[in-house]
Amino acid sequence: MAFYAARDAIESANIDKEELDYIIVAHNFGDVNNDNKRLDFVPSLAARVKHKLAVKSPDAIAYDLPFGCPGWLQGIIQADYFIKSGDANKILVIGAETLSRVSDAHDRDSMLYADGAGAVVLQAKISDSPLGILAHKTRSDTFLHSKMLYMGKSYKPDQEHQDDIYLKMNGRKLYQYALERVPQAIKDCLVQRNIHLSEISKLLIHQANGKMDDAILSRLYGLSGRHYAHDY
Repeated sequence: MAFYAARDAIESANIDKEELDYIIVAHNFGDVNNDNKRLDFVPSLAARVKHKLAVKSPDAIAYDLPFGCPGWLQGIIQADYFIKSGDANKILVIGAETLSRVSDAHDRDSMLYADGAGAVVLQAKISDSPLGILAHKTRSDTFLHSKMLYMGKSYKPDQEHQDDIYLKMNGRKLYQYALERVPQAIKDCLVQRNIHLSEISKLLIHQANGKMDDAILSRLYGLSGRHYAHDY
């Protein structure tokens, strides 16, 4: 999936693949076979994609980014830094996952997971206007919340696969965490550039739960009504 998304992105961008400076693949579980739950990370998925794309340039650096759900966004953040530093001109960022092969069919949380891949090509451009990422905010609360997602045995293991482990979620705590932290993170990101919520025309929230999305937006608009630093 990562290869197909990458191929289509390169074609859509109408660039020479040999001009790529970086190929970044964000994922969590590597290449999981349908009949074997072993997580396969070697060689890296980015190296495999580069090989399948037949990119020959040794200067196209391929690496993986295991970073949970925001992995693709973190890949974009890193690519943005590379380009703004002058270290790179064209970067391919891919997000890919086959969660159907690591989810437990007997776990109702598995209905939230899906398989998919997406890719984008970022390219440097000279302009007097701000380009790239205007601001970003990332949180890491692993001291208290490292077990929101974890690997565990099936809720109904059979004899043949009783030792297999699957992706598990502490749904209730994750829901509460999202309501408490996501609106604040969005606000902090906007404050970095002194942008008010009223200036935002589209907001995309990474959740499969519509009720959670509505609650996050409600809290965010509640925060936006307060007085912030920098006259936010």
